Amino acid sequence: MLAAFVILLAFTAPSVSAFEISGTYTEEGQKWLNEHWGEKITLGELAKIAYTEENYEKIKENVDPKLLEEVWSQTYFWGEHYPPKEEVVPGPKIFNENSKLVEDPDGSILADIISGNIRTLRSGIIVDADPVSYSGGRIRHSGSGYVYGADPVGSLMVESKLHGDGNWLSTSYNAAYGYDNSPYYTVSASGSRSPVSGTLYQSQTVAQSADPTGSGSTWSPSYYYS
Repeated sequence: MLAAFVILLAFTAPSVSAFEISGTYTEEGQKWLNEHWGEKITLGELAKIAYTEENYEKIKENVDPKLLEEVWSQTYFWGEHYPPKEEVVPGPKIFNENSKLVEDPDGSILADIISGNIRTLRSGIIVDADPVSYSGGRIRHSGSGYVYGADPVGSLMVESKLHGDGNWLSTSYNAAYGYDNSPYYTVSASGSRSPVSGTLYQSQTVAQSADPTGSGSTWSPSYYYS
């Protein structure tokens, strides 16, 4: 189901008509966020703390001020602090318009969303975390988010957060602003890091949208680097 979902999106996703930017949190920003995890901050404060000055200024220059004010005034959604201890079931997670997890054991709701026949859900977010892997001497992590039941979308920010032995190590992000969402457009984020022997790595994908407002997160299966 997931493979079909990704393939379908690849062929049907239109070009983003507005602005999209990606990057990684600065080391200073990542350190601050670890020390202040869970505190109430806005997306605008997050941008000042964690983004490079260059990316921060690019967003201000390229995004409509009214839209940016709406987006950056929202409270930042942290996701969960620590990876789950139980085994993670791979695959996308569906969250409804109230940012509540939607149970979909047989995949029928996901299939309806993909086909455009949303019967019971008006809008929400689908979040997916790819398995952590090792290649080219780097630990690699990635994930994606998709807003369904809404067109256009004011903004969608997707973060791929890499954890090692339960510690939040780094974050890569991608954000799209004021884009057409018909029929599908996914936002993906990916990053890499030099490995440390004897470390259990796991990533978390966090997605947060504005207009419509929504959020959700999910974890990848873990990867042990020996």
